[in-house]
Amino acid sequence: MNGLFDDAARLRTAATWVMGRGMAMALQSAWTEWERTLQTGDLVFFHGIFLESEEIEIISRSEWSHVGMVVRLPGFDEALLWESTTTETLEDVEQHRIKTGPMLVRLRERIATDEADRYDSRYAFRQLQGDRPADTLDKFQAFVEEVHDASFPSLTKMAEELLAGSWDCQADEKTFFCSELVAETYMRLGWMERGHPSNYYTPKLLAKSQDLPLAAGLVLARELRYLKDAEIPTVQP
Repeated sequence: MNGLFDDAARLRTAATWVMGRGMAMALQSAWTEWERTLQTGDLVFFHGIFLESEEIEIISRSEWSHVGMVVRLPGFDEALLWESTTTETLEDVEQHRIKTGPMLVRLRERIATDEADRYDSRYAFRQLQGDRPADTLDKFQAFVEEVHDASFPSLTKMAEELLAGSWDCQADEKTFFCSELVAETYMRLGWMERGHPSNYYTPKLLAKSQDLPLAAGLVLARELRYLKDAEIPTVQP
């Protein structure tokens, strides 16, 4: 009898493993299908659930505390995220070190890690429509080299820079907060006019504004596309 019970227990364990693996594979497949639609310039928004993010969302009256930009680069078979953050959890794919401030990370890993570590709980995309100029990659790489070693400002300095931006005063480029980096990238690529300084822009503005001064032929989608629970990637062992 003990042998029968042992066999039944092993079968249950095996079935649980198979079901869990099948669910994980289904989640990864859903994310892969979603990721294939993303192109350089698409914006990614994060709803944070830790204290610093919640403070930013309350102050800005926004659903979003963080924004980054999707990047497709030669040599990488998955979408990357160009962002500026204080989160020291992922290695920069070009500098091969963990850092704060402007960095390039794998988008799947950023979302999966933030979800697992309970930094964020909601994600959405605002896709950029229109043809990207042929020199986009060269301009982007030049800008990355210029600012890659910059840092993320303190909360006090970020507030000061946002205030300066509201008066159309450009902040220095020794530090970048997240939406400032995205806006400056758009400007350096020639995708957005410098009607306001890059430190004028917030995640809320980049997510909601329908009159951003984009270059002719480029349009940001009017509606955000939210990731469904089944599409959120998981941390891979």
